[in-house]
Amino acid sequence: MNTDERTEGFEKRAREVFNESVAALDARTRSRLNHARQAALDELRTPQRRTWRGWAPAGAFAVAILAAVLLLRAPDDATPPQVAEGSAADVGVVEIVASGEDLDLASEDLEFYDWLARQPDAVRNGNG
Repeated sequence: MNTDERTEGFEKRAREVFNESVAALDARTRSRLNHARQAALDELRTPQRRTWRGWAPAGAFAVAILAAVLLLRAPDDATPPQVAEGSAADVGVVEIVASGEDLDLASEDLEFYDWLARQPDAVRNGNG
């Protein structure tokens, strides 16, 4: 007897046991089961109202307002003033590159140079 024959035998026996148990039910229990089944089927037939669909237009409107506010508040000139004016740190970098010195020394402490570039001119010139 192979696996398929065993499976078919098991399914046949399970079906027989189920049908016997259904036949043994009293009328009241059968009626309650039938009502429950019909209620479940009616629930499937009734279209469910999706609450997110009601909020979708409001969400789209909110996104449009946010985009408009961000676009209206954006500066006309996207170039930061420090780069446009040419800061002292930028001039220092140009001098280092033009001198042809060893750049490995400058790359060792990049955090310091980043901090230095963010400082006001008075602090960088030693007047602070």
